[in-house]
Amino acid sequence: MNSTNQSHGAKRRSASLFTALLLASGGTLVSCGSKSEPTAKEAPSTTAGSSTANVANTSVTTDPTTAPRPADSSTLTTVRTGGPVLPVADNPISNASTVQALKIVSVLVENNVDSSGKAAPDHLEIALSNTGTTKLTAFETFYTFTDTATGVTENYYAKLPADFTIAPDGSRTAHFDNTGAADHFPVNQFSLYYTDTNALDVSVIVSANDSALQTANVQKDAGGPETAD
Repeated sequence: MNSTNQSHGAKRRSASLFTALLLASGGTLVSCGSKSEPTAKEAPSTTAGSSTANVANTSVTTDPTTAPRPADSSTLTTVRTGGPVLPVADNPISNASTVQALKIVSVLVENNVDSSGKAAPDHLEIALSNTGTTKLTAFETFYTFTDTATGVTENYYAKLPADFTIAPDGSRTAHFDNTGAADHFPVNQFSLYYTDTNALDVSVIVSANDSALQTANVQKDAGGPETAD
């Protein structure tokens, strides 16, 4: 073979080799393109994950003024103790003491007067004293209104606040109305006392720690409660 033929053969082999290299390179490019395509498809998945995280964060950082709150036990307590005064079926007072220290000085259900002697609206008023040698505490009252014409009866129970105490040789008066003044305690404004125009028998029981129960009975005239002049 002459040199010319050898040169043509070498060129053909070079061209074949170059073509093979191009094909190999093209295959690599296609292969790289196929690898980048899934990467492009994965992007929405990543974005969706980010969106979910943002929703979760929004939920955590909800405005506390609009978020639901658990019931406050102190508010529930306020609601219970500040509710309406209702009749009770039985007397819940339990006191077996025989010490004669607590005394009921008087019970008024009409013709009441205030501390200055001026006429006050009719209400149940119980004046108490302590003839013993120790302070009286934990006062409870149970009072009953009975219509003398119909026999209808209503019972009411009240546990007085812990600061209602009477020192030895001291005295204090408990008022039952809705004025909210000191030593004035709530009542049922729809009770027989306020709605019944017949005469009423009023029975009162008062209890305190380390002293025997005391009772008293008075009658309220027909006509309903009077207001102050």
